[in-house]
Amino acid sequence: MTAANHPQWAQSDTDLTGRSIAVIGGAGGVGEGVVQSLLHFGATVVAAGRSSANLEGLATRSGAPTLNTEVLDALAPDLDETATRLAAKYGVFDGVIVAVASWGDQGQKPVLSLSDDEWDQLLAANITAVFRLYRAFIPHVAPGGVLIQLNGMSAEIPFPGNAGVALSAAAGKSLTRTLAAELQDAGPRVYEVILGVIRTRSRQLAGIDDPGWIPARDIGVHVAELIGGNSPLAGIDLHYVVDPVQGPRSRP
Repeated sequence: MTAANHPQWAQSDTDLTGRSIAVIGGAGGVGEGVVQSLLHFGATVVAAGRSSANLEGLATRSGAPTLNTEVLDALAPDLDETATRLAAKYGVFDGVIVAVASWGDQGQKPVLSLSDDEWDQLLAANITAVFRLYRAFIPHVAPGGVLIQLNGMSAEIPFPGNAGVALSAAAGKSLTRTLAAELQDAGPRVYEVILGVIRTRSRQLAGIDDPGWIPARDIGVHVAELIGGNSPLAGIDLHYVVDPVQGPRSRP
């Protein structure tokens, strides 16, 4: 990231040198942009996800010596042990970013057409996974650190044909804000960030692009400012990034 493509709304004093940050889902479309921005600001980043191939691709494209990759499955029985192992390896985290989502294999379906198995799989991948990640990683976040969930606008609006995804997004918003209230003044800061349509590398490779969408790296800039504590929204738990010019706001 250069000064030329730094978003206009960004703060000028963001510096994450010496900070250790885990990005769960770091090889995904939004996650990769977040990882690249955090590296730009000097952080040591642990990008984690289920696909070793995707993680290897991320590491190759980045080439940053401060990027580490780890295979992690949020639904694995040994998730707690994995989180403990990573904290022992990389130190207590100054930030944990959760950017996980699954569209499932069922395609778009009216809600009442989903089978029990399809419903259960969508909820497991999109809300149970988030809950388990929170429970596993919160003990390994520094008291002055942050936990952030990156979520979609389906948490706010009807999403016909994708009821399991939308319900899970809304539940994730509620879960994260509840955790923020429970940990207020007694643990890491917790944030829920609702995103508009993001311009990702994977979408561009698929020929799906619009210059009016929000660059994935801009989401990483906001994340970096929350970790650094210099964001104007640092004292608010719910944020919206739905416009590339306006940047983060406390209202949609």
